Amino acid sequence: MLKRILLGLLALVLLVLGGFVDWLYTPDRSRGAAEARFSRGPQDFVTVGDLRFHVRQEGPAGAPVLVMIHGNASQLQSWDGWAADLSRDYRVIRYDLAGHGLTGPDPAGTYGPERDAAQLLALLDTLGVQRASLIGNSLGGQIAWIFAAAHPDRVEKLVLVAPGGYPLPGIGFGQTVEPPAAAKLRPYILNKQTVRLTLSPLYGDPARFGPEAVDRYYESWLSPGVRKAGLDRLRAYRIEDPTDRLRSIQAPTLLVWGEKDWLVAFATTPAKFQAALPNSRLVSFPGLGHMPQEEDPATTVPAVRAFLAE
Repeated sequence: MLKRILLGLLALVLLVLGGFVDWLYTPDRSRGAAEARFSRGPQDFVTVGDLRFHVRQEGPAGAPVLVMIHGNASQLQSWDGWAADLSRDYRVIRYDLAGHGLTGPDPAGTYGPERDAAQLLALLDTLGVQRASLIGNSLGGQIAWIFAAAHPDRVEKLVLVAPGGYPLPGIGFGQTVEPPAAAKLRPYILNKQTVRLTLSPLYGDPARFGPEAVDRYYESWLSPGVRKAGLDRLRAYRIEDPTDRLRSIQAPTLLVWGEKDWLVAFATTPAKFQAALPNSRLVSFPGLGHMPQEEDPATTVPAVRAFLAE
């Protein structure tokens, strides 16, 4: 009798735990649902080799080209504010990096800014773009300067918004990172509170990371394969001293920083880029964080527009 009671209790516990796991489990959206949420139609997709890039092109077809490259865990919508302004006078091209947004995972399962720069070259060739100014934030900034160092004839100007390349908190030269246990659960469990807690500290004023931004990131992270690709990319990320390559870049460069950026620390990192980049200058914004183009596009875009017009 006691054994039967214990078995019944065990079955009940397993049933409750199973229901709890089912309640927490957050599957990816279908490809159709994700595309309906974030794309304007088939014209937003460009196939390059094994990758089907999600690309948004705006502005006059014959105007000078600007290519905007978002940061890690983000998507092309990170540039909405700047693109709305700059596309009045420029052909603006934005795209989701491999493993992000609607571009989805790299079929080879290989990630890193060097590979991203090679994929950018292939994308520009496919689009028939021979020369452009590159605008990149964080990882996107690192991709932009890597591209400029490798292909100087293809780059007009650089706008690097808190770019990667020098050590970050917990990641020194030559080091790799193993994602924390909580991050490893993200491909299976996700809610909007997690999104808010993860990303709002990157804003100078976390209150600016409002419901619309939370919803956009949440839905984007549920695009097929994006959460697992994010872990694969984090495990593969490795920083080598960029100074020699930066010194080779002759393109005029505007460094843009939020003064409350702690991730790519404003207190120490801009000076390293300025010392290495021979043709650069810095503009910074009090009160803003790691993604100033998102946090306050109206305040930050005029400096970029003035630089591009020089």
